[in-house]
Amino acid sequence: MIDIIIPLYNAIETIEYTLMSINLQTIKNKIKVYLIDDASDDDYTKIINKYQELDIIYTKLEKNLGPGLARQKGLDISNSKYIIFMDADDLFYNADSVKILLENAEKYDLVYGITYDEKRCISLYNEGDLHGKLYSRNFIEKNKIKFNETRFHEDNYFNNLFLICDPKINFINNIVYIYTHNLQSITNIDESKEFERLEILLSNIKRILIEAKKRDCKREIVLKTLANKIKYFNRIWPQLSKKEQTLFIEWLKKYGLKIEKYINNNYDSIINEIYDTYEY
Repeated sequence: MIDIIIPLYNAIETIEYTLMSINLQTIKNKIKVYLIDDASDDDYTKIINKYQELDIIYTKLEKNLGPGLARQKGLDISNSKYIIFMDADDLFYNADSVKILLENAEKYDLVYGITYDEKRCISLYNEGDLHGKLYSRNFIEKNKIKFNETRFHEDNYFNNLFLICDPKINFINNIVYIYTHNLQSITNIDESKEFERLEILLSNIKRILIEAKKRDCKREIVLKTLANKIKYFNRIWPQLSKKEQTLFIEWLKKYGLKIEKYINNNYDSIINEIYDTYEY
């Protein structure tokens, strides 16, 4: 069986399309859907009742905890061998998406395909987020991998914590997931605060490095994760104002991330140095 865990927060306008996408899956009889209502104002009863063919477990939280802890609640109350995380506004690419992931899951801890980004009209092959992935519950539980309480980048934290534990990974060259960029979702509301969310990302990177040392993770895997973040920072650096660049450097120092010399540099020219010399 596969548990699909979906946090809900005022998602009445989009969740029906997500459930429709699940209901179209050719192996829906092997799927349990866990809807974790993060103290929404919405009543989802009518929509859930429309999909009685699906095995839906609905849980309403007493207070709003954010998407990370809502997903963690879904993990805690579910029990199937495999797990897929979805956002309440996203879709599977076609009716065979879950089947393709499941058919390629044997002997692997993580199977993932291509995510199609609807807003940017591009295909993403990203290991670093939750989209389009099928996780082994056994690996999550064995390595004590949990979501944290941050309301942004919590998916990135969970997935990178998963990756530094050295899972067996199988990439499938098929589009399996559609990321929709719903304008009302928590990740899209108030884009003026996008820069401030970078501090949360830096905080999460620090947590991952601390966990890596505690767990004695393989150095090359940890540094691959860090190098991917540095590559991202170098991509967005020219878009930051001088004031934002100064504040970003201050945040690096605040969280003890000794990567300042790698910022605003050509990634290819520094990658070997990161692997050879970086200490965390």
